[in-house]
Amino acid sequence: MTWKISFKIGGRVQINNQINNAEVLPVTLAIYDQHGQIEELVSFLSPLPKSLSNKFKDWQDYIGLQGDRKVVKNRENRTSGVINLTELANSLKAELNKWLGMDGWVDENGQPDPRVSLVLEQFREKITEKDEVQIIVQTEDRQLRGLPWQEWDTLAGYTSNGVEVAISATNFKRLTQKQTAQLKATARILVVFGDEKLDFAEEISFIKSLRRHGGDPQILRQPTRQELERNLQDSQGWHIFFFAGHSESDRNGRIGRIQINPADGEKGIIEIAELKDLLTGAIEKKLQIAIFNSCDGLGLANQLTELSLPYCIVMRERVESAVARELLRYFLEAFVQDRSLFAAMNYARQQLQKKFEPGKSWLPVIVANPLAKEVTWNRLFSERRLSWQWEMVLGLIAIAILICLPVGIFTEFNGRETLTLYAQLYPHITVYPSLFLWMSLFAAYRAHCMIRVQTRSFLILTLVTIFITLGALFFEINGDRMMFLEFNSQAMTTIKSEKLKTLYLDWGTSESQIKSIPQEIFNIDQAFDNQGNLIIKKSALETAIKRLQKSNNRTGFQGLLRIATSYQVWRQNHQYFSLSRWFYAVNFVSIVACGVQLVALVSNILFAPDSIFNKNKYLTYLIICELGILLWLPFQSYSIEHTKSLLFSSDFRGTLAGINVITYAIIAILFFTTISSIYKSATKKYQPILFSFLLGSLCFTVLSSIFGVSIIDHLFGMNSTDPLTPWFASIVFFTPLFCLLVRWIDLRVGDD
Repeated sequence: MTWKISFKIGGRVQINNQINNAEVLPVTLAIYDQHGQIEELVSFLSPLPKSLSNKFKDWQDYIGLQGDRKVVKNRENRTSGVINLTELANSLKAELNKWLGMDGWVDENGQPDPRVSLVLEQFREKITEKDEVQIIVQTEDRQLRGLPWQEWDTLAGYTSNGVEVAISATNFKRLTQKQTAQLKATARILVVFGDEKLDFAEEISFIKSLRRHGGDPQILRQPTRQELERNLQDSQGWHIFFFAGHSESDRNGRIGRIQINPADGEKGIIEIAELKDLLTGAIEKKLQIAIFNSCDGLGLANQLTELSLPYCIVMRERVESAVARELLRYFLEAFVQDRSLFAAMNYARQQLQKKFEPGKSWLPVIVANPLAKEVTWNRLFSERRLSWQWEMVLGLIAIAILICLPVGIFTEFNGRETLTLYAQLYPHITVYPSLFLWMSLFAAYRAHCMIRVQTRSFLILTLVTIFITLGALFFEINGDRMMFLEFNSQAMTTIKSEKLKTLYLDWGTSESQIKSIPQEIFNIDQAFDNQGNLIIKKSALETAIKRLQKSNNRTGFQGLLRIATSYQVWRQNHQYFSLSRWFYAVNFVSIVACGVQLVALVSNILFAPDSIFNKNKYLTYLIICELGILLWLPFQSYSIEHTKSLLFSSDFRGTLAGINVITYAIIAILFFTTISSIYKSATKKYQPILFSFLLGSLCFTVLSSIFGVSIIDHLFGMNSTDPLTPWFASIVFFTPLFCLLVRWIDLRVGDD
């Protein structure tokens, strides 16, 4: 949970006390939780004591002596002689805590006001070790902005790692930035390196490493003014602006300048105000953060926040290159792990404290717009979406794939009657794709849109998906127990008598059993010629199947069908294969590829969660995709228990044959990996919802496996009189419900 504390400090005012008119600073203290403001208190703070002011100036001057990233002239340094920075930092910290202690706060009558300390101490009891505390000090005073507020003991003691304090102006406004989904979802970073004499090799390396996390840095080295302006106007916009080099602010911290190219002299020095229009355009597009790894940046931040930039990271005073370099290293290291901007800065500050003298870690500061949304690395990204035109084309292609088989059957076999028969016999491949598979395909597409970096393991698993799908397709179209829709209307073949003996043994039947088929089902006399060869005609077999549905006497006929649908019988007669056979292959590929790719998608969030920018939405679409695939099970069970039992007998229905082995293995893997992914990657807010959704989907699948076969048989199967009507009615019923669900997910499922 994230808590926020705001101190809004106004300009000096006078209050009347019993002795004289005293000047004080009005302060409004506000505390916020995830739901909004929970407490507000108005008090007054005595002006900065002279002792604290002097210590602060000494620290400024000493720090300034070591800075090497300032634009032009150095300030006059008040410091003389040898100074111990550790002692100076400790003295400044002590004076700061003395000022902010209980005696520094007064009420409207000038009397000591213990309420601020009391409220802050009571607030400590609400904070857990896992909570994050973000503090913003709102003030226009340059001196107050420069103080190391994070060293205030009352605040620093809230967590074991201390707290991060940002500063802000007292006047600000919210800026609405609308992210646009793009095909290539990256965090776009405009990087400007100024004076090359500062040696930016390591910083360039840090910036380039962001590409592994989805960053897309555009690096400008000592650019001209025209080059910088041209890049700021880039139509795609920028998420982060980074500058390293020389900079400075005026003494009031109101105006800032950067030196982009020392070779250009005065032309190479730019005031932020000169780029106002370009920066305003960049901010309105999507600029979230500006980082100035350069000296004395409060003026830069002030002018940028006036343009409603959400966040800016600058140095309070002059800074040496080593400190600036290490700050960037540790800040980026934490930020790409999807920590908040405050948490990443706090981590970087802790590391600076370990490597440098006390007081140097106080230099970097966040300048924030209090109304800005919290930013993390993942929140810089948008979905990798195609344009709506291409999505429309892709949707039409998907629809064509899903309906190509029933449409092909209807047109190739001249009518509704044959489509009805094949829907009754093979609903798992004719009905299911247009009924549920499209949901899985859409959900898989949207899950892919959430992947900001396609990791090597994901690409390998995708290649494995292609390999498994092609392998499964090969065995399926060359396997036995072929479907009647795979043969055209004129399909026929003759099996020589000598070959029949082998087939009888392979398929557990005999000539006598086949010749015992009742005449009212199949005229066996027309099937054998004078040489004992078996003549198989598709039309005759289909007529017999229609009769078989109404008869309990299946003697011999199932053995005949086992032989008639054997691939080796038709291997030399490819001219009798139907066009619908290839449409069937397309549907088969869609089902298998979607199922196997699910494993890649789940593995991606399990082993590389940082490659996904909205894990909650990603997991939601994964579960929908899984549900759509799991709903294939009752259709496949119907095919085994009814169709294959009817046509081939229960001994030859092939419970674990073909695609079933792959399917059951995928289901087991998906269930456990999805549970692990939810536990590992989903936020606490969405974990219960996602667990419930997953378990609900699994329970629904189990129930549909138990009762679904009879429902399918009644609606689409052998016991249905008109499977086409409930088929199309179901599509009309489920489509708007699914569209509403997708809309709800897009609006309500965030990454918080």
